[in-house]
Amino acid sequence: MKLLSIVQLVGTVALLGGSALEAHASRNAGRDRALATITEADMGRHVSILASDEFTGRLPGTPGEKKTLDYITARYREAGVGEPKGGYLQEVPLARKTVKESSKITIKGKRARVELELGGNMTIRTGGTTDRVVIKDSDLVFVGYGIVADELGWNDYDGVDVTGKTVVILMNDPAGIADSLYFKGRALSHWGTGTAKAETAARHGAAGVLYIHDQDVIGYPFDASATDAMRPRYELDKAPDGEPTPAFWVTVSRPAAKEIFESAGADLDALAASAASRDFHAVPLSARVNGRIDVSIERSVSYNAVGYVKGSERPDEYVVYTAHWDHVGIGAPVDGDTIYNGAVDNATGTAALLELAQAFAALPEPPRRSVVFVATTAEEQGLLGAYHYADHPVFPLEKTVGVINMDALFPFGDWNGMTVVGLGSSELEDYLRAAAAEQGRGLQADPTPEYGAFFRSDHYPFAKKGVPAIFAVGGPLDEPAPSEDVMKRFEDYITNSYHRPSDEYGDDWDLRGIAGDARVYFLTGYAIADDDRIPNWYFTSEFRALRDRQLQPPSVMGGN
Repeated sequence: MKLLSIVQLVGTVALLGGSALEAHASRNAGRDRALATITEADMGRHVSILASDEFTGRLPGTPGEKKTLDYITARYREAGVGEPKGGYLQEVPLARKTVKESSKITIKGKRARVELELGGNMTIRTGGTTDRVVIKDSDLVFVGYGIVADELGWNDYDGVDVTGKTVVILMNDPAGIADSLYFKGRALSHWGTGTAKAETAARHGAAGVLYIHDQDVIGYPFDASATDAMRPRYELDKAPDGEPTPAFWVTVSRPAAKEIFESAGADLDALAASAASRDFHAVPLSARVNGRIDVSIERSVSYNAVGYVKGSERPDEYVVYTAHWDHVGIGAPVDGDTIYNGAVDNATGTAALLELAQAFAALPEPPRRSVVFVATTAEEQGLLGAYHYADHPVFPLEKTVGVINMDALFPFGDWNGMTVVGLGSSELEDYLRAAAAEQGRGLQADPTPEYGAFFRSDHYPFAKKGVPAIFAVGGPLDEPAPSEDVMKRFEDYITNSYHRPSDEYGDDWDLRGIAGDARVYFLTGYAIADDDRIPNWYFTSEFRALRDRQLQPPSVMGGN
């Protein structure tokens, strides 16, 4: 009898084991069939349509927006992608702001007076939704890099009261120009971003911010931003939750900054050098700001396009894909062409999003977790659609296990690598590395981390909320060295086509690389969605503490 029981037990275990193996094999086969639906032809078709002249550059608030959203939501429906409560479209309220030429700002120092010229040696932004900001005798205070990082024991505001004053701030963070134990070497940190510095200044009561532009650390000349000074700028009609903003922030050229410091009897270079130390203390300058900023404001509503595939076992946990659908619309003619089509930036990422939505919807059995697709608006205006989603998530952020962002895929070859912006940040990289290897690719770091690309695309608003997020783009690995022809195509795009009318779909595109990118994104997201683990930021990340708090169970309150 005992022997029979053992035989029965072994047989039962074998049957169960066989069933489990068969189920696993079936899931893998389903995954591979879904993966095969991502094709070069479909990627090219989506891009050629979205980047056609008919879509007029996909600027929010134009007829091109409606065409784009109609196209995206139609593809969601065709694929059978789920519609969230409230529909595919999430409203994003925008304010279109234009700083008027009547705006004037003057710095009156103890030695001289400095007049700043809009579009010449300064650019201006304003906080809130008022159409006029008046600045009267606001004291200037140099706060170095304007960083408060309690985790690092760094506080540029220690011992100084800046209430109602204008703080003068250097760009990036100290590690960008000097060796430091405190930040990330050459790589820009979250604390060094302009957004974080403006929020920090506002929290300390500053009325305004004066940034000093530095091409050596930010990577582009002042003229590149000065030419945009008079153009309309979109902002969220309501500031992101919990993020105070100063009434105004002005960016000045380095020569103008030196003139301002000299007018106050101070040496910019010497003070900037001292600011690279943790022992730095803020320095009041013998100068005051006066002026008036006039702004015209037009309000409108744009939309994110959101769809999802419901998970099979953990439907209330989510993996989110993002790609911005917008570009910059119609602008100044270049060789007679006024439509800025945005084929690479970012019809490619939008095409990948649509291919992924179709692939996940085609799975015979969905992964354990739900998968969400967010085509964001107004990325080109400051990640506004992503910020709005992060503040008003369709699916809870504390239940969002990871975000995969897709922005500007390069159709110049069949890639053997993925460049990861911010490599070494989160456990999402483990999934990406395995997915890339399955497609014959390796990972490498961004070669210019000091330019802060990690903070300039749609994954960043999620990271600021603590959600692990990753941004990787296909390309050639540095070793072995890529061909000269491939590198010329990259250089030509950056120099001659980025944010220009010539960013168009062409018959000379090599679609193998961008289709491969989409397959890597699919495999990465599938692995995360079908796993039981909850990925986190690495311990070295500035976002780790945020995520740890987010994942803590709510405290149990005692009853009577």
